[in-house]
Amino acid sequence: MAFVAAFDLETCHLDSVNTFLNSPLAENVFCRFPDGFKKPGYCMKLNRALYGLRSSPILWQKNFSNTLCELGLEQIPEEPCLFPNGRIIVFFYVDDIVLLARKKDKKEMEEIKAKLMAKYEMRDLGELHWFFNVKILRDRGQRKLWLCQSAYIDKIVASYKPPSRAVHTPLSIQSSQLVKYDGQAMPQEIHAYQCRVGSIIYL
Repeated sequence: MAFVAAFDLETCHLDSVNTFLNSPLAENVFCRFPDGFKKPGYCMKLNRALYGLRSSPILWQKNFSNTLCELGLEQIPEEPCLFPNGRIIVFFYVDDIVLLARKKDKKEMEEIKAKLMAKYEMRDLGELHWFFNVKILRDRGQRKLWLCQSAYIDKIVASYKPPSRAVHTPLSIQSSQLVKYDGQAMPQEIHAYQCRVGSIIYL
């Protein structure tokens, strides 16, 4: 995103549909028929990766990485989901795929996008506005860009419903108002506390 702001890059966001189903299975995986289709003495062999299989994510990564290499992009060894070719940059996280290019190379970026959409079922989400639940705001005239986690903050507020009254300090400076708790917190109380603190630390 620093490159996007500094060089005023064009962005394109694609969303892969039923991502893991694009990957052929390398090993034999068998399963029972679903209800209503059972046949005594028979089972099914999976030909494609399904959600829930341990190998599905890595199979998709290898499949999609091979496709990007076939399109002339080169994988960065230290960042296996980052593929540049000197003019275009492609990076992805599972089913979220982003293409970046200078204005003069936008046509080549569109050609790569068209080839990806021809091979896989994808939705064209247009210019990049969201990635990994982070909102992306741009002022292209001033080459400025902001990464905003407002949606995540709203989710935390909705989940934990903090008190609505405003406080000027997080904790009273008068320690006499603090009363020591002599009991033992229940496991569910400990878990709830850890979830709240973890959510804030992640933010």
